[in-house]
Amino acid sequence: MAIETKKLVRSFKDGAIETRVLKSVDFKVETGEFVAIMGRSGAGKSTLMYQVSLLDEPTSGEILIDGKDTAEMSVDQKTLFRLQKFGYVFQDYALLPELTAIENVALPLLMQGMNKKIAYEKATNSLTRVRLGEKLNNLPSQLSGGEQQRVSISRAIAHDPAILFADEPTANLDTESSKVVMAIFKELHQGGQTIIMVTHEDEYGAVADRVVRLSDGQIVN
Repeated sequence: MAIETKKLVRSFKDGAIETRVLKSVDFKVETGEFVAIMGRSGAGKSTLMYQVSLLDEPTSGEILIDGKDTAEMSVDQKTLFRLQKFGYVFQDYALLPELTAIENVALPLLMQGMNKKIAYEKATNSLTRVRLGEKLNNLPSQLSGGEQQRVSISRAIAHDPAILFADEPTANLDTESSKVVMAIFKELHQGGQTIIMVTHEDEYGAVADRVVRLSDGQIVN
């Protein structure tokens, strides 16, 4: 699944003041690519990712998925598309504290209407892929930050998404945990996973096939 933007603009208004965060951005990711979006704080990295992952609406311009203009999709269609076709990893893990690791991973599958037995089998397989097969029944409070992030990766990939989006996935992790997370991303990519990752760390951006650098809302490379 390929994603492309054409002359993408995203502005935010605060009273009479309008701030243009993305300025006519042309961006494309091909199926199977691992692309890192990099730049200084405030450059528009996360804003661009939120646009192409359909978590936000552009002010103007086009977002094309496999050539289809997403502006033609209804809100419900976009929601279903995100649920079925995309996977998301955020820097704050976004796990439900009262659910175990396997329950956190299985929940989105159950929300899609999947049979409980199959959902839990997929969740088990997914957690095993991120080296947490021994901690299926641990609560988030019983896991380290790196382990919690691996649960969130497991949740994001359990339904075999066409594209995995990761927004600063190592931001809250120590060096060792960050390396484990990046090794998992590398393995996923080698297995054919398309990945779009926002990072400010050159070391982790270097793991990707290609780095797209943003500065002041524009691509500069």
